[in-house]
Amino acid sequence: MEQHINIPLSWYEATVQRPEAQILSGDKSSDVCVIGGGLAGLTAALELARAGKQVVLLEAGRVGCGASGRNGGFVSDGFACGIGDVAAKLGLEASQKLFGLSRLGTEYVRQTLQAHAPDLIMGHGMRVCVRHDDQGDLHSYGEGLSRDYGVEVTAESVEQTRSVLRTQRYFSSICFPKAFHIHPLAYVLLMQSLCIEAGVVIFENSAAKQVTKSGRGFEITTVSGKVKAQHVVHCVSATGRHLHRPSGSAILPVATYVAVTEAFQQDAIATAEAIADTRRAGDYYRLVDGGKRILWGGRITTAVREPRKLAEEMRGDMVSVYPQLGKPRIDYAWPGIMGYAIHMMPLIGRDTEGQWYATAFGGHGLNTTAMGGLLVARAIAGGDDEYRRFAPYGPRWAFGQLGRLGVQGSYWWMQLRDRIDEKRSARAS
Repeated sequence: MEQHINIPLSWYEATVQRPEAQILSGDKSSDVCVIGGGLAGLTAALELARAGKQVVLLEAGRVGCGASGRNGGFVSDGFACGIGDVAAKLGLEASQKLFGLSRLGTEYVRQTLQAHAPDLIMGHGMRVCVRHDDQGDLHSYGEGLSRDYGVEVTAESVEQTRSVLRTQRYFSSICFPKAFHIHPLAYVLLMQSLCIEAGVVIFENSAAKQVTKSGRGFEITTVSGKVKAQHVVHCVSATGRHLHRPSGSAILPVATYVAVTEAFQQDAIATAEAIADTRRAGDYYRLVDGGKRILWGGRITTAVREPRKLAEEMRGDMVSVYPQLGKPRIDYAWPGIMGYAIHMMPLIGRDTEGQWYATAFGGHGLNTTAMGGLLVARAIAGGDDEYRRFAPYGPRWAFGQLGRLGVQGSYWWMQLRDRIDEKRSARAS
């Protein structure tokens, strides 16, 4: 049985206006039924409609109510799995092809926003920091990205890093000037409007309950209606995993948390870049609302229940890095439940019955969701087989509750190693 939590209002939700929801009633038919109104589903639906397909999209809640509309808002190339690990598994050339597809997703988001809503791009650049003296390892990693994958990246020293991030917690950093950050829920709603303009019929509050083979196509049943379609595309993530067993059983639900402060003046964070650190369950943050608020995320865990004092815990994480901030009021704090595959790569493909899936984008979602939706749409509409590059990362059973316990244990072990490294650096400085 799926677990559900009461989701508090996010800053994103508080700063947008949604259109009225349309609920499926009766029987419909289409060329394609997309299940899931996150960014993968919306991208697939939009591109299929642009290719001349009749598309119905079913969303169990409101579009973007899951991870797509509740994340940190970072848009950059790559995957949750380190590209070095991909190269070790598949070889350099294959990893370069996959990295290029991740870049395709980044550019899709960028070009969509530039064409339709450039004001939703809230800042340019991303900086990744290390919280201990790593003897140049982070800079070497950046050099490898530049050499092997053509990534534009600059290395900055401890002094340069601390000149814009005024804390003793950080040592060196690398910067990605072509990355950017956005209002993710506003982007979701933009994609919804583009879908409707292109002819996609979107039904919200219309959860798919069952998918059955019907002749040469499929029948998708909801509480109040049915959709008959030649193709079905599963773009659900941590919720709705029961619907498509091959991909659903391969997904681990993982929670992360985000908080947004009150509007206040501060000079600790002196950059409009998006910031992250290299810890496995590290912090990620940026300035929002014209630089007046701090959006702070972190605390990755497989325990999907919201901590009782979430706002206080998030503020504690923030001031542990920037004590000079004092005790800013937290106006919004919320969880986001992401879907991860056990190999940390997206699940994109087609099963033996002919059902398509694009899911497991946790950890690097905004570029990979666009990429996944685009690849599936191209495959259905034009027979493009680029999606097959993800075949080595097919669905693997995630061991259910046992898998979640194992992942949580690995997080705790890596967090312990991070603390040891940081204490060692602190003693040496």
